[in-house]
Amino acid sequence: MKIQPTALALATVLTGALILALALPMQAQNSQPSQQLPSQQLEPSQAQLESFASAALEVQQIRSKWQPRIQAADNAEQAQEFQVQASTEMVSAVQDKGLTVDTYRAIATAARDNPELARRIGKLIEQAR
Repeated sequence: MKIQPTALALATVLTGALILALALPMQAQNSQPSQQLPSQQLEPSQAQLESFASAALEVQQIRSKWQPRIQAADNAEQAQEFQVQASTEMVSAVQDKGLTVDTYRAIATAARDNPELARRIGKLIEQAR
């Protein structure tokens, strides 16, 4: 059934976006203020959607790489260090795809609220795999 891979892809995207959103407070000191795009009126371009799909896959890979290390950390301080490293990599992955973190988050939020947009992103993710 085709619905399951697309649903899995969307779940991956939204999980990555949530993880990245949690990482933002740690990165806030290092980034310049950027314009936030309200999800209700966000209509991302095809290029932004392609960048988002590619970035979401990278964020998921980074998450998969770091999560076992974070869980196996010897103490809370080491786990925090690993989380900061993972967050830094996630932010870089998004920015390397030509998106700001705020745009990435806005697209993820819009996808959560707009089934058609989520479907389009799911297709792009499947094509990028």
